[in-house]
Amino acid sequence: MRPFLALLATALVTSACSVATTDPGAGDDSDLTAEAATLKLTSDFRTNLVGAPTAGKGIGVEYALERLPQCRGNVGGGGPGWTVTGYYSENGGAARTFEVTALTPDGKDRIAKRGRIVPAAGGDVAIWFQVTSRFGCSAYDSQFGQNYHLAVKGSVPEAGASIVFDKDGRVSQSGRLVMGGKVRVRYEQARLPQCRRTERGNPVWAITGFAQIDRATPHTFDTAVAEGSERREIDALLDLPHAGELSLWFQVTSLGGCMQYDSAGGANYRFRIAE
Repeated sequence: MRPFLALLATALVTSACSVATTDPGAGDDSDLTAEAATLKLTSDFRTNLVGAPTAGKGIGVEYALERLPQCRGNVGGGGPGWTVTGYYSENGGAARTFEVTALTPDGKDRIAKRGRIVPAAGGDVAIWFQVTSRFGCSAYDSQFGQNYHLAVKGSVPEAGASIVFDKDGRVSQSGRLVMGGKVRVRYEQARLPQCRRTERGNPVWAITGFAQIDRATPHTFDTAVAEGSERREIDALLDLPHAGELSLWFQVTSLGGCMQYDSAGGANYRFRIAE
């Protein structure tokens, strides 16, 4: 894979607003033979994928902590008051966390630890990283807001309905949104043409989707992956855990602070979820 610079600004991180859960299998080295691939993110800001990510099998993640040098500082007892956390999202689903650091034997510093995730299904996996400290500092490594995406071999979950946001401004729905099911959402990137910017031939802009059911905390999802200097659309599969109203809206951001919304004039796009 070609090298990318790291983006260290929270405004451009997709999926970071999602409520992350800890993956009980992440970081578990008890069955490394089940790993199908290894993702290496090195200190010179290169990424290298070895093997073929496959549903149900582990993906090892080797992350160089030098990529996120901010937020260092010790607490009163001399131990590190900072950590780096890995996040991943499958097909636009809720973010889950995995460990990429460990304490040194004397407890006075942090070192890199091999992470591990196990995708449950085929499709797209988005990965990003965050450094935080007890003093409120925070910074991200998210490939200019694109996140690091892996194509996973295996069956992609079925969706009983789909919603497409066309570049010409139309919104089309097929199928019924039903409690307990999924909806496939596709957002054409030309629909929000503002804020386009590239650095060294790579896009440093991103369109993030937001989904909210009734008054629950909004969930964010990626709408595309970087492909050369452009972005290629990907489908997000959103869970519909209960009946109610699904609200969708979208935001384009770019390095430098440009930002625009597609939100039906601030009313958001609304869809009914049946029981």
